[in-house]
Amino acid sequence: VSGGQDRAIGATLLLSSASLFAYYTIWALIMPFVDDGHPLHEYFPDRKYAIIIPVVLLLFGLTVIFTFLALVMIKSNGAKKGVKKA
Repeated sequence: VSGGQDRAIGATLLLSSASLFAYYTIWALIMPFVDDGHPLHEYFPDRKYAIIIPVVLLLFGLTVIFTFLALVMIKSNGAKKGVKKA
């Protein structure tokens, strides 16, 4: 992977993250103050999902992290027991 390709990937990730952050910020913080009949509401899901989606992603991420830590600790404990017996 060349330096130019790394920059392109980095720029794409940065632009995607900034766009997602701006969309979520507008959805969660600004749209509650916009009248319900306004056509801008057509571009955003229901407001309850502004809470549900991040909570689900957070729980999934924490589950993955703690599962990884548990597996590392189990393997580490097994390796220590194997060394003591030898």
